[in-house]
Amino acid sequence: MPHEVFSPEWAKAWGEELNNNDVYRQAARNWKWPLVLVMAEEATEPTRQVYLDLWQGTCREARLATNDDIDKVPYVIEGERTNWLAILKGELDPIMALMRSKLKLSKGNLFALARYGSAAKELVKSAANVDALLPGSAPVAENGAAVVATPVNGKEKVFATTSLQGLRHDLLPMKLYQKAKRLGIWNPSDISFEKDISDWQGLNDLEKEVLLHLTSLFQAGEESVTLDLLPLMMAVAKEGRIEEEMYLSTFLWEEAKHTEFFRRFLDEVAEDCSDLSRFHSSAYRRIFYEELPTAMNALLADASPAAQIRASATYNMVVEGTLAETGYHAYYEMLQRNNLLPGLREGIGLLKRDESRHIAYGIYLLSRLIAQDTSLWRVLEKRMADLLELALETINQIFEPYEVLPFGLKPEDFIGYAMDQFDKRMKRIEQAVSKPFDEIEFEA
Repeated sequence: MPHEVFSPEWAKAWGEELNNNDVYRQAARNWKWPLVLVMAEEATEPTRQVYLDLWQGTCREARLATNDDIDKVPYVIEGERTNWLAILKGELDPIMALMRSKLKLSKGNLFALARYGSAAKELVKSAANVDALLPGSAPVAENGAAVVATPVNGKEKVFATTSLQGLRHDLLPMKLYQKAKRLGIWNPSDISFEKDISDWQGLNDLEKEVLLHLTSLFQAGEESVTLDLLPLMMAVAKEGRIEEEMYLSTFLWEEAKHTEFFRRFLDEVAEDCSDLSRFHSSAYRRIFYEELPTAMNALLADASPAAQIRASATYNMVVEGTLAETGYHAYYEMLQRNNLLPGLREGIGLLKRDESRHIAYGIYLLSRLIAQDTSLWRVLEKRMADLLELALETINQIFEPYEVLPFGLKPEDFIGYAMDQFDKRMKRIEQAVSKPFDEIEFEA
């Protein structure tokens, strides 16, 4: 018999499901804190609250929560009924919900919580196994509808610039192309590292180690995106999208310059020729050694809209828009606060300007694909949900080797900024689900 969601019977059944979930037991083996989940008041339905006493992979108690529980527990997560329903149906990832403010962590430390993404997913899976009803609704059920990608149809060769079509200067990619010609013409070799060399010699061993750690992540990341962009360029070219291909030619050139810039810093300032892959954590390797090249190279065999969504989500939204942009922001602010390494700061400032154009194109591409087939929104959400846990784990693992970080660096500098930027961009892309593509405004 189904139980109403957030009822005493449902909470008890959820606790039993958790204790029968071996995957959850392993993923949550280091979790030692109770929490309260709140389904906010909506229309005629009152607020409902569930208390879970979770301890090292087991649920010691599951019941309705009291106000006293909320005062005492270290974690409280709130959300509207519609969002809880989407989570229970598997339509919304719990980490994605927190990143997009569809769930709110009203009490607790997001940085600590982000370490348990796998446990959170298993927590939700166990809840979804409970035969359940939302108050006044039909039973919660999985939506088994498959996402079908629109095939790419072959067409006769046409040269845009010798046809009536010409070049579409009103398209965002052409605006980005024009902007890249004005702002992207900077030479890594022209940046002076004279003061940086002096600053570096005045740093202690821990400060040098942390700067090498962060720089190694940027260096390998820039080389990776330089190597892995070509399949997307080829997919766009085969579709005859000359304006997008023209912009992507500047995109690839800029990624190559970023790779050159960081190697120059390592050679001339840090004077380090050691194997810096020692700083590449397990989560970082999953993203840059596996997920990124796999998603991009898949386009060589399958350039369907769904495959392009998965590739752009990986490249533009996670690698550039979540990890790189967040890292550069925190890195630059850290150097600025401490008035250190002016040459490195100058290069990162120019690099951030380039990356803003790259991310703008990614938002355009994803919006275009989803506007053509709105079912692809689910493909994007799934890909983002799969990668967000890895992205947050990558950020967490940066801090693990250090008891105290120099330069005033804090995890919150990374997590908070990443969440804000991620949510903002997903909301912009989501417009393509309900709005005609030519009515969407893009930032050039």
